[in-house]
Amino acid sequence: MTIIPMRNAVFIMTVTLAGLLAACGRGEAPATAVAPAPSLFDPSRLTHGAQLFEEKCAQCHGPQGQGHPDWQSPQSDKFAAAPPLNGTGRDWQRTRAELTKTIREGVRAKDGAQIMPAWQGRLEPRDIEDVMMFFQSLWPGELYTDWLKANPPPAG
Repeated sequence: MTIIPMRNAVFIMTVTLAGLLAACGRGEAPATAVAPAPSLFDPSRLTHGAQLFEEKCAQCHGPQGQGHPDWQSPQSDKFAAAPPLNGTGRDWQRTRAELTKTIREGVRAKDGAQIMPAWQGRLEPRDIEDVMMFFQSLWPGELYTDWLKANPPPAG
């Protein structure tokens, strides 16, 4: 059984409740919404992605995907500050395949040192999709909608 800290449990419950309300048809988010309409995301997968993000990613990318403050100006070749994944960085400029590959294979410095761990073999492909779904739920609605048009989900 996984124990989730209270602040994370409240966040996960809020995301789940928003998804359930949207699924019940209690209104669509307007086109100018700050965040994507919860109905765009499967509530159970979003909750799972939030849990995985907290366990695997938040230490470097921040609990809300805000990234490290110095992500644009690293102090050396040996250290790369984690970029934001909440739509304020360059994450939304990457294709579905690029995001998946980065999570699967990690990131290496110019000298070959591992900067971000590779999650292949430690996360299933569906887990990677769920983590992506979680951080994409943090993006502004219009940004996510545009990204989704350019990167439709794989058939099947």
